[in-house]
Amino acid sequence: MTELVLAIDAGTTGVRSMLFTPTGMVVAKAYKEFENHYPSPSWVEQEATDWWASTCSTILTCLKSGSLNPEDVVGVSVTNQRETIVPIDENGAALRRAIVWQDRRTVPECEWIQQQIPVDKIYSITGLTVDPYFTAPKILWIKNNQPKLFDKTHKFLLVHDYLIYRLTGLTITDHSNASRTMLFDTSKADWSPEMVDGLEIPAEKLPDSCGSGTKVGELTERAAKESGLSVGTPIVAGGGDQQCAALGVGVVHHGSFKSTTGTGTFMLAFSDSMKLDPQRRVLCSRHVVPDAFVVEASMFTTGSALRWFRDQLGSVEIAAADERGIDPYEVITEGAEQIPAGSEGVLHIPHFVGAGAPYWNPHARGVFAGLALGHTRYHLMRAILEGVSYEIRTNLDVMRELGLPAKEVRVTGGAARSETWMQIQADILGIPVIRTEMEEATALGAAILACKGIGLFKSVTEAAEEMVRPITPLIPKSENRELYERGFKRYKHLYRAISEITWDSD
Repeated sequence: MTELVLAIDAGTTGVRSMLFTPTGMVVAKAYKEFENHYPSPSWVEQEATDWWASTCSTILTCLKSGSLNPEDVVGVSVTNQRETIVPIDENGAALRRAIVWQDRRTVPECEWIQQQIPVDKIYSITGLTVDPYFTAPKILWIKNNQPKLFDKTHKFLLVHDYLIYRLTGLTITDHSNASRTMLFDTSKADWSPEMVDGLEIPAEKLPDSCGSGTKVGELTERAAKESGLSVGTPIVAGGGDQQCAALGVGVVHHGSFKSTTGTGTFMLAFSDSMKLDPQRRVLCSRHVVPDAFVVEASMFTTGSALRWFRDQLGSVEIAAADERGIDPYEVITEGAEQIPAGSEGVLHIPHFVGAGAPYWNPHARGVFAGLALGHTRYHLMRAILEGVSYEIRTNLDVMRELGLPAKEVRVTGGAARSETWMQIQADILGIPVIRTEMEEATALGAAILACKGIGLFKSVTEAAEEMVRPITPLIPKSENRELYERGFKRYKHLYRAISEITWDSD
């Protein structure tokens, strides 16, 4: 057996472990869900020990399913759901459940932060806006509501950090994850004294930070017994899931973008310097590629807009899919193919739970416009695919304003399975859309970092060029370009016309 690297992908609902060869081939993989806890409607928590239990379970499954020798695994790296935080004591025990990135309890803490430090200054230092999404407000909530526990906390750890701790006994984070905490100086790649002191969070309660792809330690005897791996296996700092996904599709050069469309869409642009938007429409964080950055746009309901159609209006498509033994989304996209580009005038704005980047409008809602009696359900299907693509184009244009040239977009997530949808994106964005052979791009990104960290490649870029396999690009169709340019102008005009409306019910 050739040398193998292990990627541990700890997501929001479970852990996926995957064993890769240095050529990017998958030898074994396993997935195990863990439980989310909801103490209050807007609160989301997880048990950190569940992360570790799921990690060990999936590693053991991989080794067993592939009849592999643990000595074949020569490096391990971790990628994770970002912003989620857990406090541990000096013995490494979690002092409470982790507060998950989705949790919204920290609105009062966010309001206090804005009183302490001007939002422009926060953005200039961290590249982030003030939002419950990020880690600092979560730490402040613990300080305000569980002060004894806060005082007892030895370190606050992100998911990546906790798993690295369970593997090595060391408290270490990586730059890509640290840059999502709202406590990190993204330009200097270190904890920010202005943020830490200004928010009165003791710096000693934060882990040391290092670059992604850095060997940080070796597997302990205890971790080896629990995971089935060999004592002394090198452990490499990984990175945040979105940055690792970008690496996993080969976003390692200027001009390259990554777009992941699942429930929402996360679009990242590669940058070799910190790029800030004077209007704060997009965010800037550290990439997992050394000395590089990502400019990021988060769109909340993109793929979930199509799921809304499936669940609320798609009974016909669901029945047809059951009869044919295929996914309902395939039937839906086949329906969309029956309608010409432009949906014959129907427009869709996919703001079902408010608008993310670049608008950041919590009052926005989903809209279908331009309907006439001759329009059908198929027009709605295609309008959703086009509306999401227009939303992505809106953010792509913001990034172009910031001096980030868009030569191509590399796509991941469930939407990337649909050639129809990805061709629509290529036509609307006006640049090639590139898919890759590996659907689990996030885990592949972690594997690339592991290979670099143990010296199998000289650089992260070299590893990516070897391990990422693009498939034939989807090129914009010239016959659709002018039509979609007109449609995009109407899309922007429609949003501006209704953006001041508050849709909330009384």
